[in-house]
Order: sequence, then C-alpha cells, then structure tokens
Amino acid sequence: ELGPKAGCLAKITMNSPKANTFTYASLQALGEAVAEVEAQKGVRGLVLDSAVDGFFSGGFNLPIFQKISQEDFMQLWSLGKHIFRRIYSLPVPSVAAIDGHALGLGCVMAMACQQRYMVIGAKKLIGLNEVAVGMPLPEWLAVRFRDLTSMRTAEDLLASGTAITAPRAHQIGLIDEVFTSKDEMNAAAMDFLWKRAAISYYAQSETLKNLRRGFLDYFDAEFERDNARFWIAMSHPSTQQCIDRAIAQLAAKSKAKK
Repeated sequence: ELGPKAGCLAKITMNSPKANTFTYASLQALGEAVAEVEAQKGVRGLVLDSAVDGFFSGGFNLPIFQKISQEDFMQLWSLGKHIFRRIYSLPVPSVAAIDGHALGLGCVMAMACQQRYMVIGAKKLIGLNEVAVGMPLPEWLAVRFRDLTSMRTAEDLLASGTAITAPRAHQIGLIDEVFTSKDEMNAAAMDFLWKRAAISYYAQSETLKNLRRGFLDYFDAEFERDNARFWIAMSHPSTQQCIDRAIAQLAAKSKAKK
C-alpha cells in the first residue's frame, strides 16, 4: 500500500494464512513488495505488518527443508538473505508492527527493520527459535541479534532457541516499544514515521548508510561462504531428523485440535 503523494508512507502487509509461514513463492512476493517501495521516490517510511490473526510470521514453512536439494536450498536461502538486506538497507526508517508470534524468519524480517513495535500478550512470542527445532543459526544472524541485545543475552536465548514475550523482548532491546492494543501500536508507528519524515531525507539517509556500512560490508563479504556453511548444516542428518520430528509434532497438534 502506497500513499497518493510525495512524502508518503508505505505499508507491506503479509497475508498468508494460517501463520504467514514462508515458502519460496511468498518470499518472492515480499521481495517484490520491497522493490516497489524502493522504486517510489516519495516514500519516507515503511511499516511491515500482518493481516493474519495471531501471527506476524511463523517463519519458514518447515516441510520446504525436508530432503531439499542443494540447488533449491541455495535459491531459497539466498532469496531470504537478499530480502533481509534490502529492508535493512532502506534509506528511510522502517517499523515492524508485530501483533502475534514473530518466530524464526518472521523475527529475522522484523530485525531487518529499524524499529520493532509489539502488542503484549501471553500467546504473542518473538525469537529466533531455530535451535529448538534443531536448526543452527548462521553467524550473520547471530551478529545482528547480538548487536540489538548483548552477547550474554544472545548466548542464552539463541543457543536454546527460546522465544520470549513482548515485555521481555523490550527489556533486552529486541523490541523498541510495547503496546496493549494493535490500534495503539499502529498509531505510534505512524507518529514515529511522520516525525522522521519531517527530517531532511538526505541527511537522514546518509547517516543511516554510514551507521550500517560496517555490518553490510561484513554481510556481503560472507554471503557466499555463509551459503556454503549453512547448506552443510541444513543437510546434516541431525538437522534433517530434528526437522522431521518438529513437523510430526506440529501435525499431531493440528490433528488434536480438530
């Protein structure tokens, strides 16, 4: 969604029931939406949110990784990383507006945004829970999480694959603001972005570029090496066994609810 005039704000809404889980096709759609925002010269801010009740995003659709070929994995993993980079390097401020679970790749996309706002709720968790599923985390993602929180927090939460509530995420720096309702959060996101839109676009965008250069230089230099290392990790028998087990557990839970 794009505003009608120069100096507008953009919003990308993920809407892939039941949990906004990512496949190659949905990642492509997200990438195309980000590209559209990039192409609009009048955009001064972006909101990334969800239309799916209870979920910002549940991350990757796990069955996609079962017995995946190296070629298919490389295409999928590279696409996800390219989208993360494009959101992270946008020349305008961005807000992830989270009302529901933001897990795995859902948390990654939120971490690509400059700000993360989240509605409080016992059934609304955020985190890089890959290790809990049996999948290791890549170095660049651990670095991004560590930069937002701390080394000690990263070692605690990432190595255990723990997802946490909004207040806890706010306490450690993963979430910037917490709210009691979606309307309150959306209003705050708009207020933040319009205030930032009033600041010089050139000065702001150049400063953001300077702040992010170090991480992006590292990210780009490690891009292909990370792909190779992560393919070894994802194709490891232990990882595949854990993915099979997680899918079976999810299927059992879904059957029990019916």
